[in-house]
Amino acid sequence: MPGMADVTGDSFSASLIRAAFLAQIRWKALKSPTARRYMDLHALSAALDLFKPGAIVPWVSYLFPTELLTSYKLTPMIPEIGSATLTGSDLREPVESAAARMPLARDVCSYHRIALAAVENDMLPAPTMCLGTTPLCLGKECLLELLATRHNVPFRELRVPLPPDEGEAAPEVVADVADQMRVLHEDIGRWTGRKPDLRKAIELSNRASTAWGHIMSERLAGRLEMNGRSTFATVFLGQLLWGTEEGAKDFERLLTEKGRRDLMAPALGGGRKLKRLLWLHTVPHHDAELFAMIQEHGAVVIFEEMGQMHLETVDPEDPFPGLAKRLTDNVMWGSSARRARLNVALAKQLNVDGAVHFNHWGCRHGLGSVPVVRAAFMEAGIPFLAVDGDALARGGPQQEKSRQAMESFLELL
Repeated sequence: MPGMADVTGDSFSASLIRAAFLAQIRWKALKSPTARRYMDLHALSAALDLFKPGAIVPWVSYLFPTELLTSYKLTPMIPEIGSATLTGSDLREPVESAAARMPLARDVCSYHRIALAAVENDMLPAPTMCLGTTPLCLGKECLLELLATRHNVPFRELRVPLPPDEGEAAPEVVADVADQMRVLHEDIGRWTGRKPDLRKAIELSNRASTAWGHIMSERLAGRLEMNGRSTFATVFLGQLLWGTEEGAKDFERLLTEKGRRDLMAPALGGGRKLKRLLWLHTVPHHDAELFAMIQEHGAVVIFEEMGQMHLETVDPEDPFPGLAKRLTDNVMWGSSARRARLNVALAKQLNVDGAVHFNHWGCRHGLGSVPVVRAAFMEAGIPFLAVDGDALARGGPQQEKSRQAMESFLELL
């Protein structure tokens, strides 16, 4: 049949492209066998399998507990990761052109605008199911529900109430979210016809969490100075690997000096001390000049707000309450006052010289809390800078303006 021959040819070509791409990433990992290189390899290898004919493709929000999927040997498609990867590749121009043609408001978050354009133009695989969480933003829930409707697949959302400004979420709130996860986990099995091994997924996730929690404790105690920009990128991509054997090994590689050597903060000559910055919100993924300029001015992003996740292990016998608590008490979930309080406390603990908030284009969740966060830092006497930009952009007038603001800020510190 001509149609079948065409499909077979396309599948063969796609398979060759995947193989060539993975060979390049694998060679980099072999040349520099660090946690970061292996995480790149394993995350992208798993993601590329989603493009294979017949693959089950769960589109999920960034904070979705992926152990629920890895227990069924499923890999998540996370819109933010897909968008950042595409716009850093040769597909940048066609996916941006496709996004520009869509009838969407220009202030829609670029992560979600690019992801929608990519799936509608066959640059990302279509969803088999769409699974969301109310943390952290409404935009990605709208995206997931829209995709589910267009492709006639299930949409489920874990509804998580806002935590109190002080203290932890109430036990009944955690229990309710845990119950939602139990039901959803069973639904995934019913939709896919697969049998789960949740205990194994949790044990592997706990290995990664133990390693990552230790690294973060050492950083908070000042015994380990890592480059927060590079560390953010590692944890960002690592979201694809929680609950997998590869993810456990990759995070454990961070426990050795050799495994984390490409994530360490740079050192200044002559005994000079680096200016230490706390980075809030996401990062501009493709603007290398901004961070090169920070380093040229003798500064370093010493810690990143969004790296504070998966720091606690979960009970393998009953993992749902532990997984739920990661959502109910996430540091970026809740009121602006809660976020401000936690970040000021973090800045004081780290003894930073200043804090930088990246105002990602279209992110109402992040931008909405900036006035409150800024006021809290000013009251605490900690220099604060909010820079506007697009996490997926490369250069342009806005990026140049942000670099000028950053340069002035660093000179004032």
